[in-house]
Amino acid sequence: MNIRTFRPIVFRSDLNNITSPPFDVITRQQEQTLKQSQYNITHITLPESGGFAKSVQTMNKWMEEGVLEKLQHDTLIILCQDFKSGGKELSRIGLMAPVETSPDGNEIFPHEETFEWAVEERKDLMIKTGCQLEPIFLVINGAAFERVLRSAIKSLEPVRTFEEPSGVTNRVYMINDLHSQASILNSVSKEKAVVADGHHRLRAAQDIYLDKPAKTKDFWKYSFSYVTSLQQDSLMISGIHRLISNDHKFSDYAERIEKYFILEKKKSAETHKGIMIYDGSFYSLEPREESYRAIGESGKYRFPADPALVNRLIFQNIMGLTIDDISRQIMYTQSVPFAIEEVDKGRIGFAFLMPPWDKSTFIFMTDSGRIFPQKSTYFYPKIPSGVAIYGPEESVVDD
Repeated sequence: MNIRTFRPIVFRSDLNNITSPPFDVITRQQEQTLKQSQYNITHITLPESGGFAKSVQTMNKWMEEGVLEKLQHDTLIILCQDFKSGGKELSRIGLMAPVETSPDGNEIFPHEETFEWAVEERKDLMIKTGCQLEPIFLVINGAAFERVLRSAIKSLEPVRTFEEPSGVTNRVYMINDLHSQASILNSVSKEKAVVADGHHRLRAAQDIYLDKPAKTKDFWKYSFSYVTSLQQDSLMISGIHRLISNDHKFSDYAERIEKYFILEKKKSAETHKGIMIYDGSFYSLEPREESYRAIGESGKYRFPADPALVNRLIFQNIMGLTIDDISRQIMYTQSVPFAIEEVDKGRIGFAFLMPPWDKSTFIFMTDSGRIFPQKSTYFYPKIPSGVAIYGPEESVVDD
């Protein structure tokens, strides 16, 4: 894997009220709260009016006013995230830097399909600003990577510390020492990475790389990324629950679903480790042999909570939804209580509740080359946007 140092664009102030979760996991209510801060990054990543031309204007204005500045030395950024989970104090460490992701290479592997409209939207933002505003999330299997990063910061103080509303404390370190930089880059030189989050941004950068003239290709050959190790206990992988619009009722499809799954009524979502349906009552789904054949998976790769069983078998085969229908009629959340509340209040028809991923299962299936449907995994903690921006050396944005 090829990673390089860069000269990031950063906020000159502290980062409290500046950062945000990635654009695609922010609820409308969260967005409104974030935008109450004059300089929150969402004013660029999710402009309220004027489209992405407004993002360019805002970014230029902030550069002129000194709200943003481009650092004049080559650096690598290390991000430490401290949080609690299951009563435990956890700390995850990762690297933020440009990673070579051009289609020419074979070291970065996506594991989810994309929606074309979302790729085009992010591509429009990237082209207009000339920058990559939010890092994609990459995971590698190497255990030594964490030790190298922690060694690099052992005598350093963070340049920024900020806490997110979710309770995650972020510590940001700038690595300017050439020896430390070389050690970090060397530690990943033989690694390959799986895309954990940011598939649409990755596709957008790759498309731009293919379309851009030769003089700008070097910039778009790389994607601004956060890289961490799958081996860390502090890396969590949850399922993403699917919320079906009120145009559909579970009872309309139950009989056909039972041809592929054993349906069993349950008292709660906590009584089953696989896929569940909630429509006011809980039902577990145990795949029959026919279900795996329907999605084209051999016995070697059978996974009872495979998201393809929902998207490809139930949504597309049984319910007759097209990819466009799925993008318009299905909502996603990582919160079981929220999904249940949406059903109980009649705002959606029913929900598919997806269990957390076992890391070994995820590694096995991605190593086998599996590409899952959109929104199959939820890696957390998320990487906050606004810590840094990756821009070209010669200029920041074009009017």
